Amino acid sequence: MMDNYETVQNTQAEYRERVNHMGKKEFTLLKMQEYGFWPKDLPTPYERQDNETPEQYEDRQKLLKEYNKIINEIGELYKEKDEINIKLRQMKKEYDETWDYEKIRLDVAQKIMKESIARRAERKKQRELEKRQRSEAWEKKKADKIVFIGKGYSSLLHDMECDDEKLLSLGLPIIKTDKNLAELLGIEYKQLRFLVYHRDVVYVDHYNRYTVPKKKGGLRNIAAPKSTMKTAQKKILEEILSKFSVSNHAHGFLKGKSVVSAAQSHAKQPELLINMDLEDFFPTITFERVRGMFKAFGYSGYIASLLAMICTYCERMPIEVRGKIKYVKTSHRILPQGSPASPMITNILCVKLDKRLSGLASKFDFDYTRYADDMSFSFKANIDDMENLNSGKFCGLVSKIVNEEGFKINKTKTRFLRKNNRQCITGIVINNEQIGVPKKWIKRLRAAIYNANKLKKTEKVPAKVINEISGMTAWIKSVNAERYKDIIDDAMKIINN
Repeated sequence: MMDNYETVQNTQAEYRERVNHMGKKEFTLLKMQEYGFWPKDLPTPYERQDNETPEQYEDRQKLLKEYNKIINEIGELYKEKDEINIKLRQMKKEYDETWDYEKIRLDVAQKIMKESIARRAERKKQRELEKRQRSEAWEKKKADKIVFIGKGYSSLLHDMECDDEKLLSLGLPIIKTDKNLAELLGIEYKQLRFLVYHRDVVYVDHYNRYTVPKKKGGLRNIAAPKSTMKTAQKKILEEILSKFSVSNHAHGFLKGKSVVSAAQSHAKQPELLINMDLEDFFPTITFERVRGMFKAFGYSGYIASLLAMICTYCERMPIEVRGKIKYVKTSHRILPQGSPASPMITNILCVKLDKRLSGLASKFDFDYTRYADDMSFSFKANIDDMENLNSGKFCGLVSKIVNEEGFKINKTKTRFLRKNNRQCITGIVINNEQIGVPKKWIKRLRAAIYNANKLKKTEKVPAKVINEISGMTAWIKSVNAERYKDIIDDAMKIINN
């Protein structure tokens, strides 16, 4: 017996020493392998953890979370089981000596009903508390940040990541928050919230709306921004849009360029001039396209959405309701004609269009210019090369490129003008020795000067007549002051007097 006792003591001492040396978990696994509970060729969990990949670690963590979840659910079920057993024991004790089963049934039903009502009341109270907490959290969040700008326009407000490196490389201001944006635009934060929120029906409109007649019939809708909106749009133009260079073939709304520079870019008296018009040019540029443009610059979806809301508007119709005028939305948000930012946005969005069309024009030996929605192609070669020109194929390719870039050709306004026609580009005649204006303009100005001189003899010339002459004179002076020197001098005599 003594020998067995000493053997056990020695074994235990040996085990303790090995546990201290190896560690309890490692020693346990070693013994499990010795007794056949763990295969010797299978790595231990600790060896696996030391050598596992990040993916394996992530999978193990997921399994552990799932395991803990199941353990908690089982614990809850056991807890519920214990509560049920306690109630059963209480009921058994309470009704152990009665045989009145109807009384037992009624009592149990009443208790169940009371408990059910109490549970429903508690759940209702908890839901109301959670609802109130969510509402308070939402109100606090709304007070600190713009979280909604209108149905259909708020989908990217969750995107707060901007590309700082790209913005810096383009020389653009870094705008992280709505408060940064308000500061950049030079307006109050509450004004920014008001400007970027879209409603389908409003009492106050951000634009003064009117129509102007088109040169060839119909009306053009113009929306001139009111003071605060105009301030914001000008700042966007100055601080962001003006930092971009546009195509050399674009001549609309750019410093140093005009309809005159567009006409001068073409050869005088070309063999063929093709004029094309982009249909619904400004309405084609939607909120989504403008937002995409700002996002392409490097701004987050959040800031791009706010900028796009300021740069776009929707057509509205005034309706009187109970003596008050409401303005009801009649279109999706589009680019307004009248905003100081709109022209530059069109030129930036048309950079790829201009590049592709100028490349096509060069291939077919054409010169190309674009002034807003007016595109002009003049054939540079001589009349002998005209025989090899497939103008139908050329126009088809132009239309294909225009469609791929998100626009559409207005086919009713496409004009093919040869040398024997009056070749005009945005109102400038180019098939003369010098560029000029159509003869009807000169006839109209001469008639106005003649009538003003007649009036001068008997009465004062009305201001309206003076303004008309002044405007027409300024126009022909900008086109070709040398060619129209005589008529300009006659007009200036009336204007100065």
